[in-house]
Amino acid sequence: MLYIGWRRQPLYKFGVSPNKLMDYMMAAKPVIHSIEAGNDIVSENGCGISAPPEDPEAIANAVMKMMAMKLEDREIMGVRGREYVLANHTYHVLAQKFVSIMEDRQ
Repeated sequence: MLYIGWRRQPLYKFGVSPNKLMDYMMAAKPVIHSIEAGNDIVSENGCGISAPPEDPEAIANAVMKMMAMKLEDREIMGVRGREYVLANHTYHVLAQKFVSIMEDRQ
């Protein structure tokens, strides 16, 4: 499992999309995501466990929960993350989305 944590920041109410998180998901590893934002890709896609930021006890509980899971279930989470990134965040997919937006503006 891999961990990414955030601080509580008003800016995050608009969402986050960090490269590190995409790298973790592409590695097909389950993620522990400590976040409070307008989006939570990990929770939304079932590729890990989310916990409140700046809450060591909640983060530790998420780690313990992940460790208690069957290996197969953790592997399934990892695969879900990879599939999400491949379907939504590859250069090809992002380029198509960009072109579509630009064509709509014409």
